[in-house]
Amino acid sequence: MALTARISPHSDAIIHELVNKTGKSKIEIIEEALESYRFRERMRLFNESYERLRSNKKEWAKELADRDELEGTLMDGLEDE
Repeated sequence: MALTARISPHSDAIIHELVNKTGKSKIEIIEEALESYRFRERMRLFNESYERLRSNKKEWAKELADRDELEGTLMDGLEDE
């Protein structure tokens, strides 16, 4: 289902510039921009959560203890094939 959204002349100019430089369609440019924005937002939220965890000394100590407990469990006796 196609929907129409209004964008500013400035945004339209950016899209046209990217279309001319890349040869991609407007839709491809917009979709890639949205995916990039979504990724950056997820990373920003992840980093904020991580910083909150690190700032809580008790919870950070638990995290480090969990990491120590799990250290070396990746190979768990299995050989590379």
